[in-house]
Amino acid sequence: MNTSIIPKKLIFLFATFGAGLLVTFLMAGPVGAGSDSLRKAQKLSQAGDWAGAVVEFRKALKTDPSNSLAQANLGVALSRIDKHREALLAFQKALEMGYDSANFRYFRGLSLARLGLLEDAAREIETALKMDSRMVRADYDLGIIYHQLGQDDKAREQVKILYKRNTKLAKKLFDQIPLDYTIISVDNGGTLKGKVNLTGKVPEPRAFHLIHAPNIEYCSRMSDGKGHRILYDFKTSESGGLENTVIAIQGVKKGKPFPRKMQSLHLHLCHADKYVIGIKNGENILVENTDPIKHEIATYEIYGSHRNQTSNISILPENSQVRSAFVKHDAPEFILKCNLHPFLQTRGYIISNPYFAVTDENGRFTIPDIPPGTYEVTAWHPFIPVLKGTVTIHAEQEAELKFTFKGENARRKLYHNDTKGYRFNTWYDSDVTFYGEPRVDDPVEVLQNFDNSKRYEGNLKPF
Repeated sequence: MNTSIIPKKLIFLFATFGAGLLVTFLMAGPVGAGSDSLRKAQKLSQAGDWAGAVVEFRKALKTDPSNSLAQANLGVALSRIDKHREALLAFQKALEMGYDSANFRYFRGLSLARLGLLEDAAREIETALKMDSRMVRADYDLGIIYHQLGQDDKAREQVKILYKRNTKLAKKLFDQIPLDYTIISVDNGGTLKGKVNLTGKVPEPRAFHLIHAPNIEYCSRMSDGKGHRILYDFKTSESGGLENTVIAIQGVKKGKPFPRKMQSLHLHLCHADKYVIGIKNGENILVENTDPIKHEIATYEIYGSHRNQTSNISILPENSQVRSAFVKHDAPEFILKCNLHPFLQTRGYIISNPYFAVTDENGRFTIPDIPPGTYEVTAWHPFIPVLKGTVTIHAEQEAELKFTFKGENARRKLYHNDTKGYRFNTWYDSDVTFYGEPRVDDPVEVLQNFDNSKRYEGNLKPF
């Protein structure tokens, strides 16, 4: 039996999640001898006067010693004033009297946990969840107990369960379980260098009609000058080097620490300064909006053909906020984009260790301080299937790895397709406004080269 003491922070969480559930017992109680005391106890417990509720439950039991419901509630009330030994005695009497329920088992498990009897507490809350699997707070507390027992694999399973039903509790539990990665000193690490190339025809950029979004005058400051914002998904150098590809070494369980500085995104001219990033699950990212307009920043997780929005919060003009890249446990991709201005987007690849890099404008990358060993390496770009390679890192030596994507394998969803149509371009075809006044546009600060005549429909291959 584990008798370790639970940290005060976790005790507080148990106490918080136990609050308010007492009423469910009382509402189900029979009316009879001692019912006046039960009603008083209910009002006192609703008011948070647990000590007073203990007195009234004891009065009810003195009037009717066979009232198992009052006995069970006495245990709950005693637990709320931190008299857990007495609570466990009351719980045991209630069990002997034939009372049982999922909530009852849950509260009993919390008292066991508060006394440091973690293995018994885990078994009790497991029993509660078998009786009623809908108890998300019990799932959370069970994950905390597993973590305290050193059973982090089981705790992570609780995160998966919670993610399907309550992402806030899932994130709270996730944040308390360490990543499956150990920080060590790497004194004899090696270095991986390489290059990513794209062969064949470079896929055409995506063009977004600015007339579809608000703040058209301001956002057109970065455009082709004719009403289009261009996204260059595939940026290549003269030698074919592919920019914005995340190179990640897989399976590194021990090594250097993650960067201490929080990653940041700078929003300017309705544009994010980073097109792709590598980011670990649950990591926070600072989003800075220097535009004089509001952006509605949404986050998405992508796994397979699924794309789920996980949050949507507005960022006021010239303001900033911290967002989280918390995604489903097996989701490999993360997107942060503006739902008002869909061309403002950053795409992330979920990494499990700090050994990753993003290719530069020449398609080159460098990853230093790698512990010696043989590893799988992945090359990820948002719109083309992942490439994999294998590399052996020797102490204090350089290794080289090259990846070659084929332009013909590019995949982009059909709803990103640019459709040519006269009704989308009338705003830029006229020198006057709808009311006949001279049209005055904001000056174009960043002119994007785009051959509008080559736009056509249906050229983007879906996933």
